[in-house]
Amino acid sequence: MSKGKRVVVVGAGPAGLFTAFGLARLGAHVTVIDAAVGINDSPRANVYLHSTIKALDNVGLLDDAKEIAALGHAFQMHFPLSGNVGTMDFRLLEGLTYPFTLHFGQNRLAELILRHFLAFDGTAMRWNTRFIGAEQSADAVQLSVEVDGVGATMDADWVIGADGARSSVRKALGIEFEGFTWPDTFMATNLYFDFEKYGYAASNMVAAGEDWHVIAKIDDQHLWRIAYGEDSDLSEEQRLARIRERYRNFLPRNASFELERANSYRVHQRSANTYRKGRVLLAGDAAHATNPIGGMGFTSGVQDAQALVRALGQLWNNEAGDDVLDFYAEERRRVFLEVANPTAIDHKRRTQRTDPAARVADEQGFIGMTRDPDAVRHAVMSVFKLEGVPYTPDWRAGFQRPVAPLAAG
Repeated sequence: MSKGKRVVVVGAGPAGLFTAFGLARLGAHVTVIDAAVGINDSPRANVYLHSTIKALDNVGLLDDAKEIAALGHAFQMHFPLSGNVGTMDFRLLEGLTYPFTLHFGQNRLAELILRHFLAFDGTAMRWNTRFIGAEQSADAVQLSVEVDGVGATMDADWVIGADGARSSVRKALGIEFEGFTWPDTFMATNLYFDFEKYGYAASNMVAAGEDWHVIAKIDDQHLWRIAYGEDSDLSEEQRLARIRERYRNFLPRNASFELERANSYRVHQRSANTYRKGRVLLAGDAAHATNPIGGMGFTSGVQDAQALVRALGQLWNNEAGDDVLDFYAEERRRVFLEVANPTAIDHKRRTQRTDPAARVADEQGFIGMTRDPDAVRHAVMSVFKLEGVPYTPDWRAGFQRPVAPLAAG
């Protein structure tokens, strides 16, 4: 039975907290540890796509999420070469269960989940607690941690590594992180500006070659995100100093705005070569990393959490054997490599393409798609491919393990 199972989740990001909350709902005793002093409020994911909205609904958090969210009803692709804009309006799709996207900061999602998670008996959130290593036996795991710099141990039946792309859990287990790192640096900036006044939808990509950018609403108080690429040879100070200069290419002439905050980070297309070692499992960016254009990383991390909760629940309730966790590891890796990874690469390349002929072809293709309701529906529903397929006892029959990308190509 699930009740009383001891689980330690390493990492208080979306995948870790979704997993922790889901396992607590099953009756497990769950402790989340994180090396940080509190919730990370740097600019991160802020657009919640339709499959994530379904995930929030599945665990009873959607109503609370809608209370703090701005709602978006369309996605736009902007083509500066021609000045044309292609719009996918979700409200025009009949029968769509969630004809909207949610927009709010990832830090607010963490606050929301933590509040509900800590309402369960047997749950705890431990900040300032750094994972050092783990020793496994046949039926338990002992973790070595540092609490405020002092060594300590923790005992668990299962450990979930959800501690980001630089995962200490993955590294401690000696798991390779296969793939490549993009040459540019990703800038995520928040600013106060009324983009809707200028006709922007809540979610936008601007295919402008070297001046590509993504614009997304964060709240109803005119707080928005602009994300774009910068030269990795520049220092952090130089990148931050160039923000206003870069904004001249993104905002209307002489626009007045207030920069709220900014963050930069390198982006990758990588996957762990396994998402499981014994009683330790990986989820979210600890398992796979992708560039954030299109939201594939955050969205697939939430689906990892759902799948992992389901797999552990099936094991604990004797609905499946131990191989259900092997299935989790292989299926989530397959979904990343066959769905999330190529989709994110395609978004990045289409947005940043510099060849004029290719940009014209992209524009014609996208504008044509928006005129076909069936094609728009297919595009919107494609995000549900990130859910993967359900476990069956004979899942190994015919399963072909995908190969991780080794170069940007």
